[in-house]
Amino acid sequence: MRRTRLLALFLDALLCAGAADVVGLALTALVWRLWPAARPAVPVLWGFLAAAATLAFLLRDAAGGRARRWLAFEIRTLDGRPPGAWRSIARNLVLLLPGWNLWDCWPALVDPKGEAPRRCDRALRLRILRIP
Repeated sequence: MRRTRLLALFLDALLCAGAADVVGLALTALVWRLWPAARPAVPVLWGFLAAAATLAFLLRDAAGGRARRWLAFEIRTLDGRPPGAWRSIARNLVLLLPGWNLWDCWPALVDPKGEAPRRCDRALRLRILRIP
């Protein structure tokens, strides 16, 4: 389960960043080729895309998580609903903060099966369920 959870993290990060990169490269090519006067706006475009990719990463669990569904597990509240936007942001924000991310994930890393909830999952009353 530990490897599956890590794979879901990397897959979600790849989906969020990859989508932003594809859009950014296409728009940069268009600006570079068709509107040379707008070239100074390219860094602003990439800043906007980075913010959008970060927001997409933070909201990745709002509906249960795409990569998690692909890997046959999902995040749910104690009453069985998806966590929603605010819990998703609170759950994933700690992954972006150096040091705090290791402290938060430590229970899952040291558990032999890798099924222990992260500290923020316990605080937000979330659980990881396997999809049959």
